Amino acid sequence: MFHDRTQRHPTAARHGLMLAAFVLANATVLAAFTGHTFLTAVGVIALGCAYLAGHATAARRYQQRLVHEVAEARKDPLTGLPNRALADEMLAAASRGGAPITVALIDVNGLHSINGNLGHAAGDQYLTIIARRLAQAVPPHGVLVRQGGDEFTLLAWNTEPQDLADRIGVALAGRAVIGGYRIQPRASVGIAATETAADGTVDAQRARARADSAMYTAKRDGGNQIRIFDPDRDTEPSRDGTRPPVRRRDINPIVEAGMAWLPTPGDELIPLLLAPDELHTVAQALATAAEGWRRAGAEAAAGASRTASAPSSEPGRMKPTPAGYAGIARLAAQQQARYTELLQRLQPIIATVDALDEAGHTDTAPYTAADATRAGDHAGAQTQQQTRQGEA
Repeated sequence: MFHDRTQRHPTAARHGLMLAAFVLANATVLAAFTGHTFLTAVGVIALGCAYLAGHATAARRYQQRLVHEVAEARKDPLTGLPNRALADEMLAAASRGGAPITVALIDVNGLHSINGNLGHAAGDQYLTIIARRLAQAVPPHGVLVRQGGDEFTLLAWNTEPQDLADRIGVALAGRAVIGGYRIQPRASVGIAATETAADGTVDAQRARARADSAMYTAKRDGGNQIRIFDPDRDTEPSRDGTRPPVRRRDINPIVEAGMAWLPTPGDELIPLLLAPDELHTVAQALATAAEGWRRAGAEAAAGASRTASAPSSEPGRMKPTPAGYAGIARLAAQQQARYTELLQRLQPIIATVDALDEAGHTDTAPYTAADATRAGDHAGAQTQQQTRQGEA
């Protein structure tokens, strides 16, 4: 009761305690001078109680002020939402307790444009409006925090990812008035749920990392989309939460010696993703180029073995010398080896793709030397036909 009164009237309570202490002190001194031992003892005890009461009140007030300051420090001053510290604590608690949790990371789209065109005050309005709308999507016992900058985190227990995606989509639907303009709030959202291991444990931090990966997939796809984590589409995060630049669908399921679809860290290679039809087209182009250089090398080798003829002064009839033909033959051999090597590296990949293609293709055999020769013959026939048409 005393504490409640001091909370309601702190100034009056402080003055009252000071007055009571002054009166008790003087009464105790008077009792000591007059020889009243009992009254002196009562006064000393009363002064001690008053001191303890004042100290307890001050300590309680300091504790409450400290709790209030900590709570304010954990709150975003713009939106009034908790900050990232609360999300970290709740994810850690979910991992310790083995509670299934669904995590949604929301990246606000268009904030930079609004700040640049309408001012940062309009950007603050934009963030506040999105925060209010996202708060409507929070299921019972869920939590929405401002992760920082233009990102929010939504934590939901016992909620399916698709259900949370629907809630967020409905909440963000509809335009809002910002700086006098009607603007549709836009955000890229990634969602992931925890998976229960065989021993019953869950890793909530991994779920957040997966949601982050799905969110960046949504941003790469143009933004303003909601993506639920898919290991075949999104990058599987590492143990420390980072995203390696390799997705599961990019990894060759049948690894052969000396063959990989994507480079490993440290390789000076460039990852290249091609559709099966495009892969066949590239292989055919390499085969055609290799055969063309083979023919050019054969012709140059034949020219190098001929006797040098007198140089001609007529334009268009100048021919290389035997040494020149030999140089052309060396260049053609190098280029043929280059294209042949590339073709050979593609052959096992094409065979793997064809073997894994459920739809099936009519031409599933890997490219061979005979295929290269046929492709070169076909290209040579087309060239001769075009030449005859030009002469005609």
